[in-house]
Amino acid sequence: ASFKGTDIQEFINIVGRNLEKTIIVDPSVRGKIDVRSYDVLNEEQYYSFFLNVLEVYGYAVVEMDNGVLKVIKAKDSKTSAIPVMGDGSAKGDSVITRVVAVRNVSVRELSPLLRQLIDNAGAGNVVHYDPANIILITGRAAVVNRLAEIIKRVDQAGDKEIELVELRNASAAEMVRIVEALNKTTNQKSTPEFLEPKIVADERTNSILISGDPKVRARLKRLIRQLDVEMATKGNNRVVYLKYAKAEDLVDVLKGVSDNLQAEKQAGQKGASSAQRGEVVIAAHEATNSLVLTAPPDIMMALQDVISQLDIRRAQVLIEALIVEMAEGDGINLGVQWGSLETGA
Repeated sequence: ASFKGTDIQEFINIVGRNLEKTIIVDPSVRGKIDVRSYDVLNEEQYYSFFLNVLEVYGYAVVEMDNGVLKVIKAKDSKTSAIPVMGDGSAKGDSVITRVVAVRNVSVRELSPLLRQLIDNAGAGNVVHYDPANIILITGRAAVVNRLAEIIKRVDQAGDKEIELVELRNASAAEMVRIVEALNKTTNQKSTPEFLEPKIVADERTNSILISGDPKVRARLKRLIRQLDVEMATKGNNRVVYLKYAKAEDLVDVLKGVSDNLQAEKQAGQKGASSAQRGEVVIAAHEATNSLVLTAPPDIMMALQDVISQLDIRRAQVLIEALIVEMAEGDGINLGVQWGSLETGA
């Protein structure tokens, strides 16, 4: 098949007759072509040759559902009813759209790289859909399949390393709650769920386990270190006036509670010094029936909660009695008086 200075529409007509295909040509398709081919081509090769020639001159073929072919400008083909593929079965220069699912990397970061490898001015186009983490590639089948292969190689299992962050002052469970809340606010649902970092509290060692992308892990570790600071202990003195309970009776109870709280805190912070744990002092002032407390903020809150539950009005029983004195001499003053309502006597 050789064509020299042949009008492109005449070339399309010749191909249509040889392939016995109905071809609709867009009015914008104009120009002359020069093609040399000395090989004997079968039908499939001849059709591929046809697509190759049109691709060189900036045109594309869109195959309709009824088998009719449309020849249009390549840049217009991406918005036409082109086939949607899920695999690499389509070949050559036919224009297709392929849907590629990505499992381990973010399509938001991958899409700009792929756009540099496709003919965006022609039939090529790359778009991504964040919620499902998929990429839609439109273009010549050979180019689309090559980009899909690149995605497959890039989409390898990411860094699955798990890091352990030991806490010195804060509670692991509370820290996880705060960090997860901050992380969700920062992401604003822009990251697929399976790409989000995992944060788990190990209360036994008061540590936090972090897995995910190395950059995300580093950011979370910095955030945790900023939050894991020693709570201020200066000025943590309280005087609690009691209404019903006796101050001296509550001292031993509160000391027992504070000892348990300190023991739990020390177990979760093996490396903490006594200065870091803070000193707890509980004393009673009998003259004002009050308790004087000195403790770190977390223990202070727990002690005040216990005091409020113990300092309540006790249940009381009201007993009324009447005392009557009787003497023997009073008997002579007792008598009966008779009267009549009718006569008045």
